[in-house]
Amino acid sequence: MLVFDFDGVLHDSRERAWRCYQDARREMGLWDLPDLAGPGELPVVYQGVLSASLTRWVAFETAERFWKLHAQLTDQAAAEEPRGVIPELVGPLAELAAGPGYAVVTGSHGSTVCALLARDLPTEAMPRVLLSRDEQGSKTDKLRFLRTWHGARTYIGDTGSDVRHAHAADLTAIAVAYGYANLEDLTAAQPDQLLATPASLAAWCLAPARG
Repeated sequence: MLVFDFDGVLHDSRERAWRCYQDARREMGLWDLPDLAGPGELPVVYQGVLSASLTRWVAFETAERFWKLHAQLTDQAAAEEPRGVIPELVGPLAELAAGPGYAVVTGSHGSTVCALLARDLPTEAMPRVLLSRDEQGSKTDKLRFLRTWHGARTYIGDTGSDVRHAHAADLTAIAVAYGYANLEDLTAAQPDQLLATPASLAAWCLAPARG
C-alpha cells in the first residue's frame, strides 16, 4: 500500500495556505513572522519540523497556537478551491484503489480532505484509510500503524518533515518537489527518491513494480 500526504502532493492548496497564513498572522498580531508576498514564499516557513518551523521568530507555544488557527482557517476556506485532486493524479489514484488500495496521512482535517477528494474521485476510488489531524498521535505513529496493520511500505510527501516521519516509521520516503518545501529542505532530509512534477509521480505510481 502506498501512503500519500494530501496538501502539496495530491492537492494544490498553496494559494489557500498562503492567504490563511497572512490572515492568521494578522489576527494574532504576530508581526515578527515573515510577511509573505505570495504562495511562492511558503518555503520560508515550511522548513524542518512544522511544529518548530516558526520558532526562529516566536515561542514554540505561540507557533502551536498559530498553526492550530491556520488549520481552522484553511478548513473554512476549502470550499473556495477550484478543484480537489491534481488532474494528473486522478487516474493513478483510481487504479491504485482498484488494486492494492492507498492511504492518506495528513495534517488537515479529515472532513475537508474527503470533500476535496470527492470532487474528482468516485466513491470506489477514495483512499482505503484516511488518517488526519482529527486522530490522536503523530504522523510517525500513524505511518507505523499503516506499516504494521496494512502493509504500507512507502510515504509520499512534499516537505523535509514528511521525509523524516517516513524514515522514523521505517518506510521508504518519496518526496515531490512541487509542494510546500524548497529543494534544499527536501534534499537535506535525504528522501529515497525525489520526483519533480505531478506527472512524474503519476508515472511512478503506475510503474509495474508498484503492483
